Amino acid sequence: MDVTRFSEQAENCEAEFSFAELIYSRTCQRGLIRSGNSVFHRMTGIPWQDLIGAPHRVIRHPDMPKGFFWLFWQMLKAGEPAVGYVKNRKADGSYYWVLAAAMPCEGGYFSVRLRPSSPMFDRIRAEYASLRQREHHEGLTAEASAGILLERLNELGFASYDAFAAQALATEISSRDRQLRRPIDRSAEALSSLLTLLVETLTEQARLVSQFSDLVLLPVNMRLVAARLEPQGGPISQISVNYKNASEEIARRLAEFVSGKGNICGQMATAVRRSLILAGTSRLQSELVEAYNQTDRLERNGGDGTGFDERRVEGKVLEGVIRDSGETALTSLKEAGKLAALLNEASMDLRRMILGLDTIRILARVESRKSSDSQAALTATIDRIDEVQAAVSESLKTLMDRSAAIDHALALLRVPERSAAVAAC
Repeated sequence: MDVTRFSEQAENCEAEFSFAELIYSRTCQRGLIRSGNSVFHRMTGIPWQDLIGAPHRVIRHPDMPKGFFWLFWQMLKAGEPAVGYVKNRKADGSYYWVLAAAMPCEGGYFSVRLRPSSPMFDRIRAEYASLRQREHHEGLTAEASAGILLERLNELGFASYDAFAAQALATEISSRDRQLRRPIDRSAEALSSLLTLLVETLTEQARLVSQFSDLVLLPVNMRLVAARLEPQGGPISQISVNYKNASEEIARRLAEFVSGKGNICGQMATAVRRSLILAGTSRLQSELVEAYNQTDRLERNGGDGTGFDERRVEGKVLEGVIRDSGETALTSLKEAGKLAALLNEASMDLRRMILGLDTIRILARVESRKSSDSQAALTATIDRIDEVQAAVSESLKTLMDRSAAIDHALALLRVPERSAAVAAC
């Protein structure tokens, strides 16, 4: 057989694995392969003696953008779980796609991969192809390529890479369940609901900030009216000062939970996404443990025991990772619950403060009726006050509703996660 021709054919051939299978591998801190399951061995097409000790990049496909791996390793080195779509290459040149979920473990890194099948997978494949072309034609560094990938994900509606990772993992696990005709469990439904609520909450927060930018302009308009209608220090001037002081206090309170590191929604999103990623990977890890246990049971009933000791070691590693994932997931869920309560409290405070502006609005309306000139000058501003305050109040109410729904979804997730953590101990 012509080897060159065979290689060309293989490069265009997809080496599929079943939806029921999971690929598992473990590396040292330098990325050298320490162990893996039989599916990993089969999909690499490399003999075990050559695979163990080899760098994990031995299966990297040249179609993969460098920027992806730069992001992936940045997260792992920071001690965070990393999730992403990866195209791998077998020894014969054929390829296969996975959704990889990796995380640090004792002495290195652990990775479990499933076969992707969701519409998100198709979209990301196109993004990778475009980015790889740019890397080639523009000579992009890995870091520059990562920046472009983050920009594209943002344009696709993901505020950060962890937002994309959490959505990808949840979507692919649900899609895999459908492929295997498994019922979607309650925690998976709560997970999907929670992801949607987080996006809606962050969108509502952005809308609130935009609306409030209109609110802080109103005292300026009042002062301009006062300058035309009355001497300095008159009633309209005093109303504008009162409104300015009240709106500045609201601005200060708003900044406490929407700005920078104090952004409660942002902190909550980070905590929830971390928990969701850990919950999803923990579920896949549990499947791997069961697969190891099933193999051992079969061998005890007539097998030759080949690989039993190695599976026992890997099983212990998996159990430790599951335990750590469960504990961290629970901690993140609890933190998210506290933040949801803070968001609700802050929203209620701001809503009360906005309602307090009604007194100033009423005084302004009364003052405007004292003369036809003042009425003509103030009516538009007062009407605008009514409009902006109503919009801000409604946004705050929506935030409160969202935080209550988030807390409910968190409660549904905490129950199965607590059970998983206890079972792993």
